[in-house]
Amino acid sequence: MKKTFDYAKNEPAIEKLLQDIEKEKTAKRRAVTACFADIQPEPISWLWPGRIALGKLTLIAGDPGLGKSLITAAMAATVSKGFLWPVDKTPSPIGDVMLLSAEDDPADTTRPRLDAAGADCRRIHVLKAVQEVDAEGTPIQHMFSFKRDIAALEELLSTLPDCRLLIIDPVSAYLDGTESHNNSDVRGLLAPLAELAAQYKVAVVLIQHFNKSGGGNAMYRSMGSIAFVAAARAAYIVTKDQNNPSRTLFMPTKNNLAKDSTGLAYSIVSAENDAPVIAWDLQPVAITADEALALPKPDEERTATDDACDFLQDLLSGGSVKASEVQKEARGAGISEKSLRRAREKLGIKPYRITFTGGWMWGFAQDAQSSQDAPPQKEGALGEVGHLGSLNTNNPTPQAKPYAMPIY
Repeated sequence: MKKTFDYAKNEPAIEKLLQDIEKEKTAKRRAVTACFADIQPEPISWLWPGRIALGKLTLIAGDPGLGKSLITAAMAATVSKGFLWPVDKTPSPIGDVMLLSAEDDPADTTRPRLDAAGADCRRIHVLKAVQEVDAEGTPIQHMFSFKRDIAALEELLSTLPDCRLLIIDPVSAYLDGTESHNNSDVRGLLAPLAELAAQYKVAVVLIQHFNKSGGGNAMYRSMGSIAFVAAARAAYIVTKDQNNPSRTLFMPTKNNLAKDSTGLAYSIVSAENDAPVIAWDLQPVAITADEALALPKPDEERTATDDACDFLQDLLSGGSVKASEVQKEARGAGISEKSLRRAREKLGIKPYRITFTGGWMWGFAQDAQSSQDAPPQKEGALGEVGHLGSLNTNNPTPQAKPYAMPIY
């Protein structure tokens, strides 16, 4: 006769066994501490000084179709060649780049974009899949997973000692079923990645889409849990310029490692190989990320900016004017600094200097270029070299092309 297990009768013994197992586990746990007297202070190491740090996570979020992947291609090219970063004019350390891309084909999309950006493709690698052997000994491949494949990623990075940048585009594609809105689950996935970044001194850039909410606090526009933003040491948004539909803004929303930096603006142009490429504006963007995302205001609230535009167009109609004089005249006309700044952005007015030590001037683009001491037209444009590396004296800039990106 077959015997059945009487759980109720044996419940006390089972409960005691479970308690003993838990006590044994607890006895093996111990807190690990360190005294700060034994911790040597270290400076932050930067990939893009003041913006993207080595050994840390950085998040870039935005709506589809605004060029987030093109930004990462430009970053990869900059790192592969040691080019200057846009606007800031700081050089990047030269190194390898690892790319995880779930949305773009490496051959017909990513490679042409890298070529257009002037990248050294010998230094740029793509993680196509992770291979393992099943129970029957057959090799199988699967998409990279934060849950299962951090060890494989670590092994890969150990073979690339010069890797300086890891791009994950988009991060949501590699969550492997993890609920992206669950704070604790997202933190659990990103913590090992952050440790890996710190161990190998690699800047990890995570690409994320926007959620469906419009306007509001820029910090909360990234899709999924706020844990993505919390885990990143710096975060940026990409959004259309509401005053100029032909350009897009790259705006900081958070930076825990440096003072708040200005935003950047860019347009997307076609390179000689017909691939799209980022063309950065020469000047930084003065507005905040929240202002960039703000929904269009009613007409009566836009009147101040419209008045400031009319004021600037009238004041500068005869040519460039000293910045100090513009500000003085604006105050006399009752125009606020904020309205004046918005009007300058809307009209595309670019401050410039007549001489290196001279004061700043405000004028329309044609006025600045016609100034006696203004830089020649070809300055600030890329030729066939295709990137900032052409500033090197050993690599002179060839004749500029009409579509070319600006030099910073």
